[in-house]
Amino acid sequence: MNLPGSRINDMNVMPISAVTFSDKGRVREINEDSVAVLEAHGLVILADGMGGYNAGEVASQLAVESISANLLPHYTDTQIVPSEQMIAGAVEAANEAILSMMMATPEYDGMATTVVMGLFSEGTVYYGHVGDSRLYRLRDSQLKQLTKDHSMIQAVVDEGMFDTIQEALDAGVKGNILIRGLGINEVVEVDVACAEVKPGDVYLFCSDGLSNMVSDQVMQQILTASSGEIGMAARQLLDTALENGGLDNISLAVVAPQS
Repeated sequence: MNLPGSRINDMNVMPISAVTFSDKGRVREINEDSVAVLEAHGLVILADGMGGYNAGEVASQLAVESISANLLPHYTDTQIVPSEQMIAGAVEAANEAILSMMMATPEYDGMATTVVMGLFSEGTVYYGHVGDSRLYRLRDSQLKQLTKDHSMIQAVVDEGMFDTIQEALDAGVKGNILIRGLGINEVVEVDVACAEVKPGDVYLFCSDGLSNMVSDQVMQQILTASSGEIGMAARQLLDTALENGGLDNISLAVVAPQS
């Protein structure tokens, strides 16, 4: 998805290189995911229209457009420093935009989406998410999930009912039920954080169409073996998800910050 750019100033943005893919997979009839990357501005946004809701593709596109429109004006204001509050505010505004569209357009009633986003600035990545779209970081050949899914199965593990996600799945807990999303409630709780960016880091933003089809261990192997060739890594991640069934839309962005 292409978005209009704006001039860069002294906000100390951290440019990135990124390769993205978004595929409808082997089962779904349409692609309800939306992805936007503004490399010169260090901005990545990925949204997954939630299955079972009306017009998921509209909700995901609106989320991406709203977040980018909310953040881009900040690049022309040298007095503003990126913050977790800025990220949360942009996602909250996207939730309001989706709710407003539903009120204005009855046929969109019930649409919703997940979102994960990152803003790279001066050696730091500020990130936020709602739902089960994820952000990972590869550092020193070790892959770490930076976000935690807002899902029913994650909640029962967090509450101590099961020790692991796999144990919960084996017990019959469904893995695709979300407890947060944009467009569901008037007030949305956004998880936000920031982390230091180190030389050689590679970041992976993805929808659950990738993470459900490719294990973290395999993702780590693919990203490590690519030796920084993010295009090769992104292509192999998509191909592996498709080979493993492609049961959902698959969207991803492999990102290499530029020092």
